[in-house]
Amino acid sequence: MSNYLGYFNGLWKNRYILFSLVGRDLRSKYRRSLLGVLWSIITPLMLSVIIGTVYAVLFHRDIKVWIPMLFAGLNPWSFIRSSAEQGTNAFIGAEGYLKQLRVQPQVFPLRTVCVNFINLLYGIMAFYVLYLILQPQNFGPEMLMVIPGLVIVFIFSWGFAQISAVINLFIRDYQPLQSLVMQAFFYLTPIIYQPSQLGGKLTVIYNYNPFYYILNVVKLPLLGQIPDVWTYAIAAALAAGFFILGAVLVGISRRKIPFKL
Repeated sequence: MSNYLGYFNGLWKNRYILFSLVGRDLRSKYRRSLLGVLWSIITPLMLSVIIGTVYAVLFHRDIKVWIPMLFAGLNPWSFIRSSAEQGTNAFIGAEGYLKQLRVQPQVFPLRTVCVNFINLLYGIMAFYVLYLILQPQNFGPEMLMVIPGLVIVFIFSWGFAQISAVINLFIRDYQPLQSLVMQAFFYLTPIIYQPSQLGGKLTVIYNYNPFYYILNVVKLPLLGQIPDVWTYAIAAALAAGFFILGAVLVGISRRKIPFKL
């Protein structure tokens, strides 16, 4: 228990450093960009429009249904993937801070997750605008359940970023391997297709896929549907497990981190 208290106390003591780094990363990302933060909205939106249009034509689906479905799934997926990929360099990119300042290492994976979470919120706002245009009749109080879903996805991605940061610190070939695995999971997770399209014999693809449950606690509420209790329970357990594992790895490695950079 004392280790966990120390973990969060370290974050609290360095909260101003965290806020400053997140603000700087956001300013740096969109500096000298004509569209700025709009790129965080345009990228998943255009991908959803392109894929949704193709699927609608090939499989004779309603484009007003497919585009929101794709957008609702791509938004949280992009957040998880970006947090994990950028998390691999969380400690390496903070070499100067970790060697010269008395700053807690757990600040830096959280820094990457916070930046990507802000981009996710922009994407969700764009989704609501699109959904209001295409399916205004489906807006309802069920959509408020996206809030606990976002909390679960944030904690899961935070843990994922910490795990990636520690592993990549000791195994420098880990980053490309993780990218390949995440690309495989993108196609194994019902994001650009619906589970019903797989048929009964292929349900194993998503029944034992952790990302299926993590994504659904955000995706389904965005579409005006409430996930079942089982989905919430599995997603919450996964988020807690990933976060605890990540925090433990950071705690075990904290004294070795400056010497591995």
